Amino acid sequence: MRLTTNPQNKKIIDAILADVEPDQPLYLVGGCIRDLLLGREFNDLDFVMPDDPTPFAKAVAKRLKAGFFVLDDERRTTRIVLKNEMGEMFPLDFVKFTGDCLEEDLRSRDFTINAMAISIHDLATVIDPLDGQLDLEKGCLRLCHSRALLDDPVRVLRGIRMALQFGFDFEPGLEYKLKEAAAYLPNTSYERQRDEFFKILDGHNPAKGIEYCRKYQVFTAMIPSLVEQEAVPAPAPHILPLIDHTMAVVTYLDQILTVVNDFETQEMDHPWWLIEVIDALAPFAPQLNEFFQEEITPGRTKRSLALLGALLHDLGKPMTMKLGEDERLHYHNHAQVGGDLAEDVTKGLKLSNAECHWVVQLVRHHMDLLSFINGKKALTPQEIYRFFQKVDEVGVAIILHILADTLGTYGEALPAEKWDQSVHVAQEFLSAWWNHKESIISPTPLLNGHDIQRIFGLKPSVEIGRLLDSLLEAQVRGEVRNKGEAETFISKQIK
Repeated sequence: MRLTTNPQNKKIIDAILADVEPDQPLYLVGGCIRDLLLGREFNDLDFVMPDDPTPFAKAVAKRLKAGFFVLDDERRTTRIVLKNEMGEMFPLDFVKFTGDCLEEDLRSRDFTINAMAISIHDLATVIDPLDGQLDLEKGCLRLCHSRALLDDPVRVLRGIRMALQFGFDFEPGLEYKLKEAAAYLPNTSYERQRDEFFKILDGHNPAKGIEYCRKYQVFTAMIPSLVEQEAVPAPAPHILPLIDHTMAVVTYLDQILTVVNDFETQEMDHPWWLIEVIDALAPFAPQLNEFFQEEITPGRTKRSLALLGALLHDLGKPMTMKLGEDERLHYHNHAQVGGDLAEDVTKGLKLSNAECHWVVQLVRHHMDLLSFINGKKALTPQEIYRFFQKVDEVGVAIILHILADTLGTYGEALPAEKWDQSVHVAQEFLSAWWNHKESIISPTPLLNGHDIQRIFGLKPSVEIGRLLDSLLEAQVRGEVRNKGEAETFISKQIK
């Protein structure tokens, strides 16, 4: 075992050994054993022992000069908070056995690859009563016992995430059990559902994870308004029924975000449409990558929020679907209705207010760029300014979303001219956001409210705000370039 080859891990183990009695049972368990055997990095350490771990963990925390607190009094769970070499959180959890002994504890866990242990007194021997090592070698995700998912339905999401994370197959019959247990997700806390779901969104191949969630009826329990899309057909120009369109948009956005994440090591066998995206977005690669890796709330990136927004973007269509006089289906105001539904979903998942607002803005304004792509609205600095005034930084995500939405609408039938215009619009909006922020996105007003009141003898009112908005748009258009021109402009506006 290479557990102590890392200096930080050695320091932790040495501190624990300094406080543990020679005959005191203490075991390292769970995911870190799995990752050690796979040769992967791990981000925490979990320990189990037969007694209340609180006094022992408190002593170890003191020796490590680290923070300590009780996570769960009832389950006798304590945590020591450390940071790794990268400054990231590296918790040590100490828990009392589930059951009367170590084997009962391991057999009560979720999957066999997480049901292995190592004694702190013998770091070379893996305790593996359920053949987890064999399942690791076979690449198989197998339950520890028949009721593992029903005992804790959040394990359905964890199973999906782990299958993707490690590239494992489900054991025969497990897919049925995933679907069966998913129906009981409402009996678990929304916070736990959210955390596992966002690990899927932020993990390996999130689009496939979303497909798994649909396949195993996770959304029936978590996002029932999404399942209503099953009844909506494919109106022209859409080539897919609505729910399949939604899944396609998530998949395309994931592909675009993946190339954004690593422009320097691109494969050469990309489809033609993605090659155009790479060429168009390459000038903004560092900024895009940094933007989507940022976290509004610790642990949840803007990338994951953008994917959630893609999943929810057409929530309003089932409620607004009507057959028009032209014998075609229409969805008037579906973006606004969808925004209201998305707000319910995000609040239900216990996202922060800032995250809720971010996703809702994406859903409500996901169609705002369509008029530029269809040539119904001129692509001017003023229009770009007005767009970002409404959505601010969420506009960056909306720009990539409209590309994915266009692909999801047309699929293989995507006209080259339509795609050329879509990519051009995206490039112009991104260029304004990162290259022309001071002149287009957020210009400094040449006059402020006090100036206008003083120069023109006006009293404070909403009219001042209107005049300032008009002045800023005139600056963006290039009609006003200095204070003298600004005064003349405001004078004309007043008259």
